Amino acid sequence: MQSNIAPLNLANQALSESTELDIVAMAKAIGDDLRANILRALARDSFGVMELCKIFTVAQPALSHHLKILKQVGLANSRREGTSVFYQRPAFPAQSLPASLFQELDQTPLPASALTKVDEIYAERAQQSASFFHNNADVLDHQSELICPSQVFIPYVVETIAAHNAPSKLTPKTRKTNTLLEIGPGDCTLLAALAPQFDHAIGIDNSQSMLNVGLAQLQQSTTANRQNISLQKKDFYQLPNGKTYDVIVAAMVLHHMPSPDAFFKQIKKLLKPNGLLVLAELCPHTQEKAKTLCGDFWLGFAPEILQEHAAKNGLQVKAQQYLAQRNGFRVQIPSFEPVTPKPSLS
Repeated sequence: MQSNIAPLNLANQALSESTELDIVAMAKAIGDDLRANILRALARDSFGVMELCKIFTVAQPALSHHLKILKQVGLANSRREGTSVFYQRPAFPAQSLPASLFQELDQTPLPASALTKVDEIYAERAQQSASFFHNNADVLDHQSELICPSQVFIPYVVETIAAHNAPSKLTPKTRKTNTLLEIGPGDCTLLAALAPQFDHAIGIDNSQSMLNVGLAQLQQSTTANRQNISLQKKDFYQLPNGKTYDVIVAAMVLHHMPSPDAFFKQIKKLLKPNGLLVLAELCPHTQEKAKTLCGDFWLGFAPEILQEHAAKNGLQVKAQQYLAQRNGFRVQIPSFEPVTPKPSLS
């Protein structure tokens, strides 16, 4: 009988050499100061080429060259958002070499000048969104209907939250006050539908124009119980930390946010340990009209991207639903809960 040991050894040797070459290529890629800082920036968020040029004060051809090297060794990915291309770091298993390289790399912070430019880019993104909502509040409801009417996802969001609240049914005397926060409540249709499940239902927006739309809708409604509903002009990112909310909802909001990662980081600070975050979001799409019609910054999100942002910030998926495609768009309704620390073995 012919032995297969020699071919097997050769195959293992080839695999080892191939892996070693990949490691060398990764090490060489990270060995450049600019590329190392690009990776540190991409640990925070996705950025476009011109945004990275601004962060590091580097000309576009040179920056593109460095991004190409990082992509070739698998340390950066790109995705298209309409006519723009954004770069991000890929996810690797926790114990893998690339993950260890990233972890070591991130021990050194970005230069102060780069961090200042990152903050400026976030401010520009936020201003772009705020300006759109200020100027289009009166027609935004109609424009949103062209993409995804709120009636499509509201029943599923209500059902998801009701299922979360059901196991904790207590008598009125022993039940603690529970609070809902909706970020960007729009016309308040969803907020009014959820309010009966909570003692306090709070809707916040940093645009008074948008809050006026919601307030007018609530005043016209004959079915909404408005006694426990509060609308407040506040910036989500300026809310004080304190594990204050039992449930946080963001429906068709995240794709307007300057930084998805910063969104999840703030959620973790605001959500109670046994709380729930529920999103109604678009799946990835290629319809650029969403940017002009509704001021979208991101053209939807792949579920794994949302899960990656959540995991980085101490949240995990509790449930995931997908609705049927409508008007060329598909809606996903994921819910997230804080990760429960594992008990110590000692």
